[in-house]
Amino acid sequence: MPELVYGVWDSVPFDTRSDGRNGPNVPTDVIRSALESFDSGNAVSLVLSDRGFLVLDTSVPLLWALQKHFQKVASESCGKCSPCRTGAPLIANLLQNALKGGDSFDFDLLREIAEQMRTTSLCGVGKTGPIPLLDAIAHFKEELKPAPADMRHGFFSTMTSPCIEACPGLVNIPRYIDYIKDGHVDLSANLVLRHYPLVGSCGRVCVRSCESACKRAHIDSPISIRNLKRFAADKALASGVLTPLSVKTDKESRVAVVGAGPVGITCAYHLLTRGYPVDIFEAKSKAGGMIRYGIPIYRLPKDTLDEEIAIVTKMGAKIAYNQKLGRDFHVDDLFKQGYSAVFLACGCPKGSYLGMKGEDTSLANYENGIDFLERVYEGVESGKPPVLEGDVVVVGGGNVAMDCCRAAKRVAKGTVHLIYRRTEADAPADREEILAAKAEGVEFHFLCGQDSLLVQDGAITGLRVLAMEQTEPDASGRRGVKPKEGASSVIPCSHVIAAIGQRVDPAMLTESEGIERDRKQCVVVNAAQETSREGVFAAGDCTSGPRASGPTTMIMGMGQAYFAARSIDRYLSKGNVSFDSRWRMSELIRSAHLMKADERVDPKLPKPRVALRELAADSRSSSFDEVEQTMTQEEAWVEASRCLRCYRIYSVVTAKHIPGGE
Repeated sequence: MPELVYGVWDSVPFDTRSDGRNGPNVPTDVIRSALESFDSGNAVSLVLSDRGFLVLDTSVPLLWALQKHFQKVASESCGKCSPCRTGAPLIANLLQNALKGGDSFDFDLLREIAEQMRTTSLCGVGKTGPIPLLDAIAHFKEELKPAPADMRHGFFSTMTSPCIEACPGLVNIPRYIDYIKDGHVDLSANLVLRHYPLVGSCGRVCVRSCESACKRAHIDSPISIRNLKRFAADKALASGVLTPLSVKTDKESRVAVVGAGPVGITCAYHLLTRGYPVDIFEAKSKAGGMIRYGIPIYRLPKDTLDEEIAIVTKMGAKIAYNQKLGRDFHVDDLFKQGYSAVFLACGCPKGSYLGMKGEDTSLANYENGIDFLERVYEGVESGKPPVLEGDVVVVGGGNVAMDCCRAAKRVAKGTVHLIYRRTEADAPADREEILAAKAEGVEFHFLCGQDSLLVQDGAITGLRVLAMEQTEPDASGRRGVKPKEGASSVIPCSHVIAAIGQRVDPAMLTESEGIERDRKQCVVVNAAQETSREGVFAAGDCTSGPRASGPTTMIMGMGQAYFAARSIDRYLSKGNVSFDSRWRMSELIRSAHLMKADERVDPKLPKPRVALRELAADSRSSSFDEVEQTMTQEEAWVEASRCLRCYRIYSVVTAKHIPGGE
């Protein structure tokens, strides 16, 4: 792997040719390791970003790399502000002329235009795009030399932002927010539709990793990204402008998708857009997977989900219901039926129990969270919700546990308790879900662990629990918990719901099918979502591997499905699963820490985040009506106006051509 030779990083120049050292701000080992894994056998020669530039191979003309970088800046300029709209293409042209050895190459003019872009542009494209050029002019002007016209180096560039990189689907979030601000709700919703068809559903239940990365949090609070997506989707669905793409599924290769949850539906969607006929095999009588059966109706109305699934069927996908892998068919059968590739999106359909000493899982009123939520859904859909007599205890601290206790509150005649063995701060559930459950009257017991069921005459009468205490932090800084000596008590109850996890159905695959699984029976995949069997791909909850360590979030699974569809396309069209330039760039940005977490933000007057309207807590705890309400047009405009549009452009140059690049 080549060493860093010279460059400027976070405004600090370095040149190993003269002083023999790297700049103090360059995390050399981290960056070199990330660059080495970008494209095996194709060394990265140069990196350009909002933090400066790094040169690893002096045979690459810096001026040529900067010109290519500025072509990307110019192409991504939205045109709303003149410094970027006119400055970016002007700089690109000046650099192109300089590459040819033109006489009009004027460093002072370049610096003046680039500095004006940096200081007066309205968004990150213009504010940060000129940084590597300004650094090069300031510290390495002598390296800016003409270059031959027949350069054979590889080049790849992408525009992104902290929220885009945090989104597993790599959705262009600032752009769809911008469309809302400009009054183009149809463009906003259909931009998200390019990535996945479940726009409104994701706008309700997404875990919002994008908001965790939002730079607006350094000023006041993150943009309400998820709720803006929901606003656009609801408006677009209501007006009929969220429409399926017009596609021709005329390719000879057919693909079988196993599972009609968000992951399967998303993969099918992207395969259809690429012209592949797709058949989906679903174990249940309706599509939607866990977001239909596991997310209560008060969070996600199923008419929204049905409209979004219809997008895929209108594009040509055929869904065969009540067809369960391992029971009604096997992977071998699909290949015998003429499918050229198979995509597994079977999920984790089985719930886990608590594993207490002597527990009997056949006991009436002792059930796992997955079964309970499905029972509630089926009851509400049929107009006959279940009724739980007596008090209920839910065990767990994640979002499934919150769904269980909030659903139980709506069907139980007694008190609903939730116990979790760690502290409230340690609970993995969304903070908003915990607060909503508390507002609806759920009683929480933290640092409280289950011990055993109390049973009398075959009926549950209570749950014995242990008071827990935190231990000293381990080497990673995490504190464990242990039972307090002699501190046990009983919570009287008639129902206990174990909401502590999900698991794969081990019967879905046989050993003879040649698909590797791990010790938890999850399907093992590589970075391209390939399994160990040629032609079989997988993603979502049923997988394990570099980007899945247990049940995934909806958006993470849909992101994996998107990349899986790309891999399947390359497999069917080229006979192998090759390099994915955009995903590799995202990996590089993350692993090399190119995007600074503590980045300074422009001074802006605080603009409070728009609070989403909700049904009153005292009226909703007995109703399955949707709790959160869609933003109004005015609320959406105000919230969209808070976006800082903090785009960044990252470019890499390699020794050889980059698949998917220039």
